[in-house]
Amino acid sequence: MTDKRVTVYLASPLGFSRENNPYRERIKERLSRLGCSVFDPWEQKEVAQRIEQAMSVDDGAERARAIQEAARFTGAVNARGLKGSDLVLAVLDGTEPDSGTVSELGYGAGIGKRCYGLRTDFRDCGDFPGVPLNLQVLHFIEASGGRLFRKIEEIVF
Repeated sequence: MTDKRVTVYLASPLGFSRENNPYRERIKERLSRLGCSVFDPWEQKEVAQRIEQAMSVDDGAERARAIQEAARFTGAVNARGLKGSDLVLAVLDGTEPDSGTVSELGYGAGIGKRCYGLRTDFRDCGDFPGVPLNLQVLHFIEASGGRLFRKIEEIVF
C-alpha cells in the first residue's frame, strides 16, 4: 500500500445478526492494522434509523411504502460509499454468498474499483468442483485486479 490512507468498502451480510459482530470486527481490525479506513454499511446510523422506523409502521400499505423508501435510501448511501472508497472487500461465506454483498461487489467492479473477496467457508459454492465461488463472482474479483482471500490474516492490498 502507499502512504495514502486507503478506504475499503466492507461488503457483507454480517450485520443481519449480532452474533456476527465479532467476525466483522476481526476483519475491520485487520484492515485497520493495514492502515485502511473502512466504510461499513452496517455502521450507517441514518440507514438503520430509517429501516427501523419503516418496520415499525403498523398499516400494511404505509409500511410497504416506508420500507421501499428506506430501501432506496439505503441503496443510495451504499452507492455513495462504494464511489467514495478506493477498493471493495466482500465477505463471501455461506452456501451461496449473500445477494446484496455480491451486488455491492459487482457495482464496485463496474465502476472500476479493485475488488477483493474473503471466503473463509471451506465449502465450494461455484459452478464447478474445486472452484470456491460462482465463476462470474471470482472473475469480477480477479479482473478488477483483486484476489480471493481464504483467511482474515491473508488480507493484504
